[in-house]
Amino acid sequence: MAREPFIIGEPGFTLVELLFTLAILAIALSIAAPSFSELLHNQRASAATQDLRNALDFARESAAHSGQPISIAAAGDDWASGWEVFADSGNSGVRAPQQLPLAAHGPLSGISIRTDSTSRRYLHFTPRGNAIQPNGAFHSGTLTLCGAGSTSYHIVFNKAGRIRTESGNTEDYCPR
Repeated sequence: MAREPFIIGEPGFTLVELLFTLAILAIALSIAAPSFSELLHNQRASAATQDLRNALDFARESAAHSGQPISIAAAGDDWASGWEVFADSGNSGVRAPQQLPLAAHGPLSGISIRTDSTSRRYLHFTPRGNAIQPNGAFHSGTLTLCGAGSTSYHIVFNKAGRIRTESGNTEDYCPR
């Protein structure tokens, strides 16, 4: 068996070339990692905002379609701990134990929610789609979703029950 002679210029990488390429890749990843982390934090806040906004829309639409008053209540008086949507003819914001929720959401990870004084526990929608307070007065307010990223969100509802979402700087929306 004859051995083939070593040919100069054989395809492949030298150890030096491989180490140089890995060093450049490591530098590029160290630059990209912080912005990727920021992207994940902002995406988490955006997804949480959409989840809560969808639940509020569902509660309002359910009230209008079913002809029954519907409430959406924070779990344990903290919106970031989750929420439930349920029929609430007495505008108490408390679901009866035997009554099944129409929808529910679990806790939000890495998000805090700040409320105005009238929206801490629950929001109540009439069959006309209006938001009202426990005393029957119209209800308008803001829920502010604060995350670890640079973007946070307001969910604003007016006296007609219409809901809109606004995004802004976390430093402005959620001062520490």
